[in-house]
Amino acid sequence: MGSTNTPIMKKIKIHASEHLMHKLKVHHLLSDFELEDVWRVPVELNADHTLKLFMDQFKKSDDSFLKRGVAGWLFKLRIFLGWVFGWDKIKKSDQLIPGTIRARYASHENLTHDDLPHPGSGEFIPVYQIENEFLSEIENKTVHAAVHFSRVPLRDNVWGVHMAVYVKPKGLFGRMYMWLIKPFRVWIVYPAMMKAAKERWEAYLAAGEG
Repeated sequence: MGSTNTPIMKKIKIHASEHLMHKLKVHHLLSDFELEDVWRVPVELNADHTLKLFMDQFKKSDDSFLKRGVAGWLFKLRIFLGWVFGWDKIKKSDQLIPGTIRARYASHENLTHDDLPHPGSGEFIPVYQIENEFLSEIENKTVHAAVHFSRVPLRDNVWGVHMAVYVKPKGLFGRMYMWLIKPFRVWIVYPAMMKAAKERWEAYLAAGEG
């Protein structure tokens, strides 16, 4: 399990300090959450490549990698277990729900529900999308978590993309669950996600669209 992914891991799994050094809104907003992982997506953006443009392509790669390989199988298994044990009670509402990150963000920024991104139909609910940040959240019976993407400078006129995972486990069971799935996330799911994102971005550039 380690021999194939180890070189990739050294390049894309980065220390939290590399994320925290950048001035980002998420640091204050989720100061009471644990910063579980930070990953460097293996792509480079130029001055014309916005985070929104990258995220549009990333969502397409996200759909593809969930349907193939071991990572796809693990996601299907997780969805099945969530259905069996009733873990995944996704909060969908046309109002701001107290306790959600969306509600917290709206309060901080003096916004209403209508000012926020549409909740969509997926498991992760968007919280905000600004120039160089995109944040979404998910909450179930095991954990309240958020995934944050940021466009960060690498060198002159070149930017990279960080993906940070924030978590707040629910009780002892939540912490045990996060501990049990960590090897699968770190060695299988996230590397597969990064590979799919890189392939999708390179295909987008090769097509002359970027």
